[in-house]
Amino acid sequence: MMFSFKKKNITDLTLGEILQQTREEKNISLEKVAKVAKMNPEYLRALEKGEYQKLPKGIYGRSFLREYCFYLKIDYKKMLAVYEEESPSTEELVEKKEVFSHKRVSQRHLLSLPKIIRNIILVIVIGAFFVFLGFRVRAIIAPPQLIITNPEPGQVIDNTRVEVIGSTESEVRIFVNNQEVFGDNNGAFSEIINLKQGINTIIVTAKKRYGRDAEVIRQVLVK
Repeated sequence: MMFSFKKKNITDLTLGEILQQTREEKNISLEKVAKVAKMNPEYLRALEKGEYQKLPKGIYGRSFLREYCFYLKIDYKKMLAVYEEESPSTEELVEKKEVFSHKRVSQRHLLSLPKIIRNIILVIVIGAFFVFLGFRVRAIIAPPQLIITNPEPGQVIDNTRVEVIGSTESEVRIFVNNQEVFGDNNGAFSEIINLKQGINTIIVTAKKRYGRDAEVIRQVLVK
């Protein structure tokens, strides 16, 4: 039984297959071509494998193809047309360049990201410090809270003594009618004062070391 093999039509071959097939038909090794034609064997191998991205850009890549075609004695113009058909188009190169450019921009932004985060954290810390400082200053200069639970405003009594009961902040000096009284650690205090017949004015003052004073006035009528 006879077997016959149909040779692949040259129009169905790639540029690399045409070059390789022509070289092998002439029984020439790739190394010999590189040595005789004084060409880089890696570039010749890239041509035969269709790895055009490994060739020098622009006319330099075409010049290697021209020298190779000249050495193999094949039509360079036809091979150039196949080369240009198989090579990435100008639009594709531009698109790849743009993608790479965006990638570099993204990397630049990525590299600057820690600096941005550091600046944001710094601004937050400084802002929090000033807010805290504002609260502290306000707490220092604000008058202390002063609450009087006895006597009540406009209270009428029938004796000449009354107990003043109240509370304020700790570490605040307390005065009842300009006489200092002492409270406990929580700021609670009480003081019995003498009254006279008629309307009596009781002035309770709470003084902080810094800041404004708090003052509560009560009027008590003694019948």
